[in-house]
Amino acid sequence: MKKREDDALQKVLAILEEEGKTFEEKKKAAICYLEEKEDSLLANVLISKAEEDAAGLLWKKQFWKQGEALEEKNGVLLRKTDRRDKENFLKLQEENPISRTVMNMEACRDMLWKEHVENKTLMCTIESSGVYVGYCGIKNLAKEPWEIAVELLKKWHRKGIGFLSICILLDAIKDRLGVTEFRVRIESDNYASQRLFEKLGAEPNGISEFLIHGEENLRQVEEENLSLINENLKEIARKFNVEPRKLLSHVLEYRLIWGKE
Repeated sequence: MKKREDDALQKVLAILEEEGKTFEEKKKAAICYLEEKEDSLLANVLISKAEEDAAGLLWKKQFWKQGEALEEKNGVLLRKTDRRDKENFLKLQEENPISRTVMNMEACRDMLWKEHVENKTLMCTIESSGVYVGYCGIKNLAKEPWEIAVELLKKWHRKGIGFLSICILLDAIKDRLGVTEFRVRIESDNYASQRLFEKLGAEPNGISEFLIHGEENLRQVEEENLSLINENLKEIARKFNVEPRKLLSHVLEYRLIWGKE
């Protein structure tokens, strides 16, 4: 199934990248191709993926045509992510508890890397004095407001690199693309990231689902983890104007307007 979907997606992307036709003409051709597969569910999924890839690729090309390295500040450089970063990126994922359980499976490692560099993402590798530190960027250029992603190797935490890197990234996006409004999602117990983005000017904007979906599943997670509610969680719940238990099943949602006076 996965190979069939990948093959079909590549064909759809090839159709959408053909020269000399409008996007609607290319979309119609892609739908006709998928209808021949007699799989309407697969068709809908692939068309959605292909549309996001096509829209994201336009933004990505516009951004990188102005240079594949961003301004360097205090020894920190952001540049376009490429194949040389794969192994370092995977080492970074091994430090992530969510990803760690699948990192011994080669197919999963390849999937994580593929998702990191797919057309709809805009990812920058962060270097400090020429050494790989992590990455930051936009998760999906086809969905507004754009969601910021940032992740650093643990040994580079608490050195001000995350703050500086996001400043460089958002300055470049504003200058190159004119985009100034962003979305940030952070776990309720990730106090360091909350402080970082609040320092950057991000403001509470509710909560959202992440990984866990469905009313029954959300309720079950909350019931099973009620003992985790402490004073810190209650304080954050007050800041976001939600019940503390909701932070057991949701993540924090921030809104960031960059460069506002």
